[in-house]
Amino acid sequence: MPNAIPSIRFLPLGAALAVLLSGCGGSPSSQGPADTAAGRGALLRNSPTRLLSLDAAGVGTQLNKFGTQLLLIAGAPKCGIDFHHVEYNTVGAAGEPTTASAALLVPTGAGPACEGKRPVLLYGHGSSFQRKLNMADISDATNEGAGRVGTPAALYAAQGYIVVAPNYAGYDTSRLNYHPHHIADQQSKDMIDALAAARTALAGLAHPAGENGKLFITGYSEGGYVAMATHRAMQAAGIKVTASAPQSGSYAESLDYEALGTSGALDDPRAFSLSTQLQLVMQITAWQKAYGNLYATPSEVYSGSYAGAMETLLPTAMPLTRLVAEGKFPMYFLSQDMANYAALDATRKAYFGTPAHSLMNAGYLGRLLADIAAHPCPVTSPQAPLACAPAHPMRAAWLKNDLRTWVPRAPMLLCGGNGDPEVGFAHARLTQAYFQAHGGAAQLLDVDSPVTENDPYARSKTIFAAIRQAVIDSGADPTTPDNYHGFMANVACEVAARDFFSRF
Repeated sequence: MPNAIPSIRFLPLGAALAVLLSGCGGSPSSQGPADTAAGRGALLRNSPTRLLSLDAAGVGTQLNKFGTQLLLIAGAPKCGIDFHHVEYNTVGAAGEPTTASAALLVPTGAGPACEGKRPVLLYGHGSSFQRKLNMADISDATNEGAGRVGTPAALYAAQGYIVVAPNYAGYDTSRLNYHPHHIADQQSKDMIDALAAARTALAGLAHPAGENGKLFITGYSEGGYVAMATHRAMQAAGIKVTASAPQSGSYAESLDYEALGTSGALDDPRAFSLSTQLQLVMQITAWQKAYGNLYATPSEVYSGSYAGAMETLLPTAMPLTRLVAEGKFPMYFLSQDMANYAALDATRKAYFGTPAHSLMNAGYLGRLLADIAAHPCPVTSPQAPLACAPAHPMRAAWLKNDLRTWVPRAPMLLCGGNGDPEVGFAHARLTQAYFQAHGGAAQLLDVDSPVTENDPYARSKTIFAAIRQAVIDSGADPTTPDNYHGFMANVACEVAARDFFSRF
């Protein structure tokens, strides 16, 4: 079997997950006041800042703190890495001037892969609720970004790529007090602005680096969505993209939301984890900031005494479990005045709260569900999935951010796993079908599938199977969102993306 890795020495599952899911923490403070008049993509005063400089051996030592399996999969570092923190001007969801920050990882060393003009990789990280996420600071284990940047550092920067990894507006030193989650227009602008700032910074670094003209875009989960949105925006702007590899993203944004209108979808609140509820709150805030018409006051959407705090709750510096324990977030998702409540059995009723102690306003949800029934959208159609006319502003928002509106001209790999409980593989499958129906193409990879003869992705599929077996051997459940989406499919798709890029 070509490129197989028959024996991966995995750490205990919790330590292995730290590579991708480590906790939150601090970050450098912003250097001086922002000059937003300088325009999008301009560097802020005293930026960039080099936080850490490691030779190849030091990179190996640092990355091994996240688990030896990372370097076994990525390969031994060929280059050292300078970790720079870059701050720049960008915009919020409504186009308002603001700031954001990014990691700029520059390969160093005398090897042929590490000097001269290098390819650039633009990397999008997955969803986070933690305000202080900083992808530039790999040395602080209490910083969630330290674990997340390990993957692009090992797979790309240590192998000779210049890596630009935005923290996104709303995180780290950004002056925005919310995150424009899945607002395709804003997030693509944020990525483009980070790239522009990084390009300005490159010539003045302690170890100057130049580009070789190749630009790759990738990311996982929210980062997969952001990667595709960025590719779309760059293509529209005439910016050359060599290839992209969106991974496990919700590209067909309307698909899961429209499913809320199916019979029984809201009968059991246990299907909506705390993480799912928090992500919905972050998303609703983003839509409201972008379009301004979801509600006149938050109490139209949220019930009880919590409504006033929802717009500024996330991202947060507080551990998620404390949000509920300290009464900052309700214990219940749905309230007992939902129309379906009376017909439920006692077990399900126990998971519905009083209106004052539940998250969602039942009347608002009822109007939303009625609009789905009255104005259905053909969201699984390969030809025209968005051909509908919703009357409800929230539906209009999620349809606007569905990425099935274009066809990529540069090569693209869509990677995911068919058993992913967090982001269904249908997002990748339906998006590829849309591209094909409109004369375009993108490769589709299911890492949770058998290796075939002359399989170009045998390595990634073998990695997925090996990690899955390690999860089982540890006594854990490989079907949970954390294990499947956050670990197994993540690692396998990250490797597939690099293998795909190596062809160009």
